[in-house]
Amino acid sequence: MTTIGTSVRDAARMARGCAEPGRLLAFAAALFTASLVVVTEPFSAATAPELPRAYVETAGVPPSGHMIRVSAGEDFQAALNSAQPGDVIQLAAGAAFTGNFTLPNKSGTGWIHIQSSALASLPLQGTRVSPAQASLMPKLVSSNTNPVVSTASAAHHYRFIGIELTTTWASTSPTVQNLVVLEAPGNTALSQVPTDLIFDRCYIHGTPTGSVRRGIALNSARTAVVDSYVSDFHDSVNDSQAIVGWSGPGPFKIV
Repeated sequence: MTTIGTSVRDAARMARGCAEPGRLLAFAAALFTASLVVVTEPFSAATAPELPRAYVETAGVPPSGHMIRVSAGEDFQAALNSAQPGDVIQLAAGAAFTGNFTLPNKSGTGWIHIQSSALASLPLQGTRVSPAQASLMPKLVSSNTNPVVSTASAAHHYRFIGIELTTTWASTSPTVQNLVVLEAPGNTALSQVPTDLIFDRCYIHGTPTGSVRRGIALNSARTAVVDSYVSDFHDSVNDSQAIVGWSGPGPFKIV
């Protein structure tokens, strides 16, 4: 605190000689100045925002298990059922696998990679793909209104790399609600929520004319969609979303 002006004692001396009007005005000004106080607030630096409390790690983890190669015409669901944590399911680039596939719950914590046989020709990790690279990707296709990929209760640690996911649905009625559903059917506990799911450099899309409302339903935990191309999701009677979530605990990473 800093006081500016004369002291009250000095002002009193002035009062004894203030018979003249001019001196009276000077005395009043002195009293005002004596009481003037300037308060300087201490400087306070702005508080930085809190950093995220949780992260989704998307760096590649080298597989430690077996390679399961699936050629055109072979059974992708059978490969999913037999794969163990640490395994790689390699799908033939350019091949189409039609069905409604479910990611099973496996014991263990290793990742199951589902990747293109032409992965080496795709952009490196950290670079977004585009439809121009579709010929280098195997294609998972739904031919009905059901999801092309969904999760079993508590399914975990699946990483899709360089995969095209789509549908042949071209009608506006009925609607494909979700192309990819990451949630536990009828779950009632957090332990049932699917977790640790990554879509890396994937091409995920609907069709130009069909009502395909949502691309990915993220009702899961620790899930990421990175460097992927997501398009053609629209509905003739409702709003639509490329990626949406409403009941998953997260965290989510969408880059």
